[in-house]
Amino acid sequence: MTDKIYNLDKTNIKDGVQCVKKLWFNFHEPIKIRDNAEFHKGDRFGLIVRKNYGKGLDLSDNFDIKDVVSKTEEALKSKDINVIYEGAFIFENTLVRTDVLIKNKDGWDLLEAKATTKIEEKKSVLKTEYLLDLSIQTFILKKSGVNLKNIKLIYINKEFIYNGDNKYTDLILEEIMTDVISLEEKEVPNYIKTLEPLINKKTTSPNIEMGSHCKKPHKCSYEKNCKALSPKTKITPYTILPYVSVDKKITEYFKDKKNKDLQEVPEELLFKNRKGYAENFYKIIQEAHKENKPWFSDNLKNIFKDYTWPYYFMDFETAIQGVPIIKGTEPSYPLPFQWSVHRWDSIKEEIKLEEAKSFLDFEDQNIERNFIESLLDAIGSKGTIFAHSASTEISVLQKLLKKDNLKDLSEKITKLIDRVVDTKKIVTENFYSPLMNGSSSIKEIVKSIPGDIAYNKDDSMAGGADAMLAWFLYTDPKTSKEEKNEVKKNLIEYCSKDTLAIYHLIKYLLDQKNINKKGA
Repeated sequence: MTDKIYNLDKTNIKDGVQCVKKLWFNFHEPIKIRDNAEFHKGDRFGLIVRKNYGKGLDLSDNFDIKDVVSKTEEALKSKDINVIYEGAFIFENTLVRTDVLIKNKDGWDLLEAKATTKIEEKKSVLKTEYLLDLSIQTFILKKSGVNLKNIKLIYINKEFIYNGDNKYTDLILEEIMTDVISLEEKEVPNYIKTLEPLINKKTTSPNIEMGSHCKKPHKCSYEKNCKALSPKTKITPYTILPYVSVDKKITEYFKDKKNKDLQEVPEELLFKNRKGYAENFYKIIQEAHKENKPWFSDNLKNIFKDYTWPYYFMDFETAIQGVPIIKGTEPSYPLPFQWSVHRWDSIKEEIKLEEAKSFLDFEDQNIERNFIESLLDAIGSKGTIFAHSASTEISVLQKLLKKDNLKDLSEKITKLIDRVVDTKKIVTENFYSPLMNGSSSIKEIVKSIPGDIAYNKDDSMAGGADAMLAWFLYTDPKTSKEEKNEVKKNLIEYCSKDTLAIYHLIKYLLDQKNINKKGA
């Protein structure tokens, strides 16, 4: 056993580089990090990685750090071990664990696995997050006496198509990083020296204002904590304005101002036109908050003229598998595994949550056909279909349209697509309430309209990310039957809430102008 201890690890350094206050929270006011789909996607890719690079010392299930460090040291000296998975190293009170170490003639190759297909597309991410990740490891390993020869990123091949044969060799791609990490590696000792004092119990919270760094490279888990530390104020900040972060004139205007009041935005900076939004929507939002009352466009009375009854309210849930388990699908393919539909036959009718029709499946190899056939049956051939942020649903349908095994349904799918109307576009062009707080998500909209839909913070499902997590949990062999039943129950309720919320929205907009639909 080694007597080495550590204060920092790779994750803490990355957090501190993003924001020193984030690191301070890690040690002084830590919160429980919610389970998420990305964790599971990474775990599944890790299993494929360990199968791909062959037998070796696998320490991935060992969390006794002293023991792992000791076993790693022994393995490095062994003539019989050529591959080490999840080895551990400590230098300057800093711990790193390595995904894969492979012995070669002159030393060792270090491989860092990332469950992503976007290495090439997102060079900025590669240069920041992944480059820093590898640089911390190479610095610690070299200082620990490891002779590193090649440093690689291994990631998911976006062109891979699963054939249903449990073979994933072609899923993994490698990118050599040996020549590009030296500059960042030189900064690692400075990071450790700067960040380590922050873990001291007597250290007070760094005075860092919230900003764009709160979401790059990942959304910070401590946003609520930071907001709680900010002075209490009754003003509405200008930052609620949609897409204002890319508005250089407004952000520059507030750059050195302590007052972030929406009402302080100069009138000449408010007149913005953006596709899919009402003309001068910044001014509309400012006025709505100033007068504390909702805004409706004059055109609201006309938008329902081309819609036909019955009305349908539709919502899909999809999963990005990473490691595909459905034959004929790719790693980044949005696998549709759930839909919910409410039907509304008359403006005088009241519909309820439990009246939703639903489809839910997880790993049936015919899941796509079952999904679309059941949807076509539920949605009929007539009537307008409302979906919120409908680009998601339309994109799924268009992908199904291209599937060879669904060619016989192409005409029906095309007609279904033609019936879909995006309620988010209706809202952004015709309605705004101060209770929406700048957002046009359905979960914010329901706060401003009548209805019995509430998305509580204690709900097990808070959004599409949680629905994707549910897919991973259900398809995990370790999940019990009881847990799977709970997953199904929660998903059905969550998706049905979304479609009922769209119903409440449309009903509210119809009521505003007392629109009488033909046939209603």
